[in-house]
Amino acid sequence: MSNLALVSEDGQKLETFKRDDLPIAVHGLTVNYGTTPAIYSIDVSIPAGSLTGIIGPNGAGKSTFLKALMSIEQPVSGHITFHNQALRDVRDKIAYVPQRADVDWDFPASVSDVVGMGLYSKMGLWGRMGKSAKQKINGALEKVGLTHFADRQIGQLSGGQQQRVFLARALVQDAEIYLFDEPFAGVDAATENSIIEILKELQDSGKTILVVHHDLHTVTEYFDHALLLNKRLISFGPTQDSFTKDYLAKTYGKPIDPLNREHVI
Repeated sequence: MSNLALVSEDGQKLETFKRDDLPIAVHGLTVNYGTTPAIYSIDVSIPAGSLTGIIGPNGAGKSTFLKALMSIEQPVSGHITFHNQALRDVRDKIAYVPQRADVDWDFPASVSDVVGMGLYSKMGLWGRMGKSAKQKINGALEKVGLTHFADRQIGQLSGGQQQRVFLARALVQDAEIYLFDEPFAGVDAATENSIIEILKELQDSGKTILVVHHDLHTVTEYFDHALLLNKRLISFGPTQDSFTKDYLAKTYGKPIDPLNREHVI
């Protein structure tokens, strides 16, 4: 079994871990929008059981990176593996929660219907929703505090409630890897606290989690790993090593104080 070292853009060694422990391995990943690279030549490997914040300015390619992992965006070069397997072989072990802006909230589905979509990979699109599946849906709704909204059309919910619905959908999937694109956007403090509490519970159970995040003030509190991205990978590793003022300055192109509450970027 060989070891793999995580390094920053300037070559500094950040962390070493066993190659067989990699739930996500990305090599030479480039995605273009037209002829313009959205992300360029990304090499990064995510260790098992980590809770990683993906940090960078608007337009840095954070959402594109997650979409490329899920083959929603097609790379022009590079490859991605999950526990040394292709996405098609492990898709049911990966839960992806998109940005709210990417969802059709007018779709005529109830909260329970949307949460139940997380079970489709296991029972098939036309599979019958049995007692066990309904119990999982109800348990997930209870976990996110939406039990009384089960029959509500999703477009009638607040932004924070909509985020909770998609978190519940991810929970019923019982995945090994969770990808969240801005789960804290547009939510109140209570919802944000409940979401991060659930994410940390998932991590405690051995899950691997990536989260696109904007509030620099909470990065060290929320995440044990940080991935700094601005089209290229700037740094990745344990938060105390990769989330520094020097790497932030390289990521944002200017000095950044992560303790300044104004830095919600």
